[in-house]
Amino acid sequence: MVLPLENIVVLDLSRMLPGPYCSMILSDLGAEVIHINDPRFPYGNPPPFFQKGRFRESAFNSILMRNKKSISLNLKKEKALEIFYKLTRKADVILETFRPKITEKLNIDYETISKINPSIIYCSLTGYGQNGPYEQIAGHDLNYIGICGILELNKEREFFGKEEQERKPIVPGVQAADIGGGLVSTISILGAIIEREKNSEKQGQYIDLSMTDCVFSFMPMAAAFEFSKDLNDGIIQPKNPLHGEVPFYSVFRTKDNKYLSVGAIEIKFWREVCKGIGREDLIPKGNAQGVEKEKAFQEMQKEFLKKTQDEWFEIFINRDACVMPVKTFSEACNDPQIKARKMIVELDHSKFGKIQNVTSPIKYSRTPLKIRSLAPKIGKHTEQILKSLNYTDTDIKNFKKQGVI
Repeated sequence: MVLPLENIVVLDLSRMLPGPYCSMILSDLGAEVIHINDPRFPYGNPPPFFQKGRFRESAFNSILMRNKKSISLNLKKEKALEIFYKLTRKADVILETFRPKITEKLNIDYETISKINPSIIYCSLTGYGQNGPYEQIAGHDLNYIGICGILELNKEREFFGKEEQERKPIVPGVQAADIGGGLVSTISILGAIIEREKNSEKQGQYIDLSMTDCVFSFMPMAAAFEFSKDLNDGIIQPKNPLHGEVPFYSVFRTKDNKYLSVGAIEIKFWREVCKGIGREDLIPKGNAQGVEKEKAFQEMQKEFLKKTQDEWFEIFINRDACVMPVKTFSEACNDPQIKARKMIVELDHSKFGKIQNVTSPIKYSRTPLKIRSLAPKIGKHTEQILKSLNYTDTDIKNFKKQGVI
């Protein structure tokens, strides 16, 4: 069985979540991903951990670093640069997440590398991109979703008639910019690989990706409402329903203090919601405004408090209504749909026995993806990779003494 990216070599210089998430997907697709680690990086082995006695391993890394190889290189050393340049000659892709200008200081920037290997595809994934007034500002996911407008969308709905409401943005539990940046990086790299095969010189190219740009592009609905507000011929337009400001797209508490998500945007689904809770009188109230809208919310909440989450699920599972339980991640792991899709797999670990991992969501019919190898310890493949570059045992011993590896 040949995987889609077999024989594609990726040098991964990235850290934390966004870049490693991208290279995880590439490695799942069959690429040989060589993760280049600096053992001195303090966050290279983040919690939580699998632990047995004195031995522990990052459970986070076990997901992100599967199917990869690891080499430890101190790129501030001249000999380490020599090794890196040798690796780039056989590589197809370089992925890095340094702050802009750092790669130039390390002499591993695209201009330098493309002279060694003109076919290289070089992807820089950063918070704000390689240009602009925020280029050098430090940031994390929360900053990127804050600046682009996503965070402001995530807040409790406005209650009509309630004075002095504090509608503070709610910090989401999923890193949209980190994961989104990783996904868009993957797409851009795959696109560049396809383009390289089409151009006669097999020339690579540079990819400048900003996580802020990525999440800014994730809001076509918000953009549509913003761009059309002054071009609607004076006609009053509906508000963006994705704020949870309408009864047909919101979250409701149940009798057992759990929640249901109602996503009945289309009128056919809204009718089924109202029929399911025994309140057909609410069907005309889906787009109500002001006091009438608040009353519709209150009446729906009153009905949903009459039954438990499971009881409502039994009612709505047989209705075309877009109503589903709100689950914890632990509950989601045991959900029959997640199990049916085989999204969690058990793997054999030499120290811990059986450990769980999240599988790829890509379901190919002919070349199914799987976790072929567990996450390596930092530097596990250093000697193997160096020997493939024709370095001797003596060379490797000297590299260790000199702090090159």
